Amino acid sequence: MIQEEVVDDLPFVSALLVTKNEQDYIEIALMSFIEQTYPKSRYEIIIVDGESTDNTLKVARSIKRKFETDEFKISIITNPKHILASGWNIGIMAAKGEYVIRIDAHAKAYSDFIMKSVETMKSVEAACVGGKLITKSMNGSNGTISKILSSPFGVGNSSFRVSENAGFMDTAVYGLYKKKIFDEIGLFNEKYVRNQDLQMHSRIRKSGGKFYFNPEIKCEYYARNTLKKMIKQAFGNGKWNMVLLKEDRSGLSIRHIVPFVFVMFLMLTTILGLIYRPVWLFEGGVLALYVLLGLFFGIKAKGKGIEIIEMPFLFFLLHTSYGIGYISGLLK
Repeated sequence: MIQEEVVDDLPFVSALLVTKNEQDYIEIALMSFIEQTYPKSRYEIIIVDGESTDNTLKVARSIKRKFETDEFKISIITNPKHILASGWNIGIMAAKGEYVIRIDAHAKAYSDFIMKSVETMKSVEAACVGGKLITKSMNGSNGTISKILSSPFGVGNSSFRVSENAGFMDTAVYGLYKKKIFDEIGLFNEKYVRNQDLQMHSRIRKSGGKFYFNPEIKCEYYARNTLKKMIKQAFGNGKWNMVLLKEDRSGLSIRHIVPFVFVMFLMLTTILGLIYRPVWLFEGGVLALYVLLGLFFGIKAKGKGIEIIEMPFLFFLLHTSYGIGYISGLLK
């Protein structure tokens, strides 16, 4: 049990949860914030809802009535613009904490998520600290799509997905931010429907702020567990990556650009092959290597049987959807 004097010494934290039509996920995410080891008197929960039309608010209000006390507040605020950026901004402006931390409604924070984040922040000089994202399906299993989104071949060298080594990184996921950083550089840019965090993190880096990754800070993320949803999300991410790239090249790293380069390569070699057929042999060789890598990382991801055979195809759909999204973003 944490002694009273130690509790009083802990910084006050505002935990943000931005939602819209998340009736299937809201209870898991909200309860994970409620069941933290961090003292209830030293943090608050702020739910910012984008005018949900399902049972999201009904579930949230029921949990609020059950767990809110005089010393532990759970607030529910409306987000009339509906998008994540405006939701985060509303939450930040309402936050009473010295620090703000957030997860998505599709996530579940480990019970020591806030405590380890605060301990890490107090031990390093950083504007934001974050941890490991463990991708799972809604039923808690490590399904095929979850394995795709957790594989280095699927998502590149994204530290918060694949690394086990603590250190300073170029970004953070579900981070604990010093609230004063938003006073210094401004709030999230609300013209970005997606990738607001990448654009914000670029501004933080330019201001001299640093990001620290601690793999002991853990959170589960429930992936879009259908092929259609995975493709749609990848396309949207690619589209808004291009919007960001056109305005701020430092906002993205090499891993974000690779799918776009891959799709452009396929388009170019397919067209050139009409003029000079040996180009198709080169293209076929690259695709054969791609399939072999897909199989290798499928085995490495502990795929089983037919799953391993499916994974190169799923990797291909993920990467090409992402890359085609970039092309769409050129017109945005």
